[in-house]
Amino acid sequence: MERDIFGRLLAIAINQKVDIEYCLSFPLAPVPPALFHCSGDMMKTDKSTLGDVVEFSAEITLKECPKDPSKWRQTFTIYPVGVSESLTVELDMLCDCPCEHPGHHAYNDSPLVCSGQGISACGVCVCHPGRFGKSCECSAHSGVSLEQERGCRPTNATSGPLCSNRGTCICGVCECNKMDDLLKVISGPFCECDNFTCDMNHGEICSGPSHGECVCGKCNCKPEYTGPACQCLKDQSACISPENGKICSGNGKCVCGQCVCSVDDDRHYTGKFCDNCPTCPGRCEDFKHCVLCEVHKRGPLYNPDQPGRDCGECALYPEVVEGKIEANETLNEHLCSFYDDEDCLYVYVYSYNDTRTVHIRAQKEHECPRKVFILGIVLGVIAAIVLVGLALLMLWKMVTTIHDRREFARFEKERMMAKWDTGENPIYKQATSTFKNPTYAGK
Repeated sequence: MERDIFGRLLAIAINQKVDIEYCLSFPLAPVPPALFHCSGDMMKTDKSTLGDVVEFSAEITLKECPKDPSKWRQTFTIYPVGVSESLTVELDMLCDCPCEHPGHHAYNDSPLVCSGQGISACGVCVCHPGRFGKSCECSAHSGVSLEQERGCRPTNATSGPLCSNRGTCICGVCECNKMDDLLKVISGPFCECDNFTCDMNHGEICSGPSHGECVCGKCNCKPEYTGPACQCLKDQSACISPENGKICSGNGKCVCGQCVCSVDDDRHYTGKFCDNCPTCPGRCEDFKHCVLCEVHKRGPLYNPDQPGRDCGECALYPEVVEGKIEANETLNEHLCSFYDDEDCLYVYVYSYNDTRTVHIRAQKEHECPRKVFILGIVLGVIAAIVLVGLALLMLWKMVTTIHDRREFARFEKERMMAKWDTGENPIYKQATSTFKNPTYAGK
């Protein structure tokens, strides 16, 4: 509100009702500038009947003391316009204390106090111009000493940035930087904290002020919220299974209103309430014989000799579904499958309704493996082996024949091209030898 705080205009409209408007108008008497203006909610309208008594109240707040002590005493008047009554206010501003003046026992101007750079008044150092600090130990014209730098780093830290690089070290005290956005504040003795670097959810820090607030980089959640960004309700009712009344059926944890199911070596839980376990026995074994009998008219329970009761005590009345069937997790259905003695595959799902009655949907077609003609396979394998053997023999015969023909042709060629020497062999000796006796005279 503006300077004319304490004036109020009483506008009267006589029509069986009195409309009182609390306005702000005081052009005659100036209001001391040191007084704080009222908040905007002072302007209200009240309906009162004629003759009612209306009371006004004013709260006077001193913002600062005038530098001139002669102005520490002010007088002003409060009155409603149009009424001949007024209230004169004499305001005495308590802008000093006796301990601030020489002669008081709490006033000390000795050079031994406040580092010799100020006076001690009321237990607080009042520093000389150009000096500041708790004991006036700092100078506005000198740099920061190593001793003062220690006060701008975390305890036991001998190196690293001063004031976390988000402030200025002034006389061993961090003065944190101011952000352009006034809602973003850097704080902490070393400017290590802020209220804008916390986890966000849906574009809001800590999921918004209704969920929590950012305190030194970490979300401080309201009592009903949890999570790194206060995005989760602590209420776990959404995770309670309607079948057993347990949180996530005892097979998982409730995180942000949703079940996170456990995964063990031999058990893998799924489903909205972690109540579906394809690798667990469940109740599939309990229903399979009745499903086999009621849907497919076979199995150990099927007895065609008892019309109307051909499945004995089975009364599941399953719903038969055309085509491939799958479990609907939103309906909390459990998928079951099994094989019979002929290796045929049967598939069905079961679930519970609100009255805990079992509802079963069974796949109409069962999948059986094709019959194998074993004799044909054996004969085929034998025939294939024989044919392969004959083919290999024929190939071997063909290769050897071609090889022999090539060798014979080469031999004939070499024989035709051979040239034999007609001379006698010097070492050849006739088979008969003739010897003559020189003394024989032919007689």
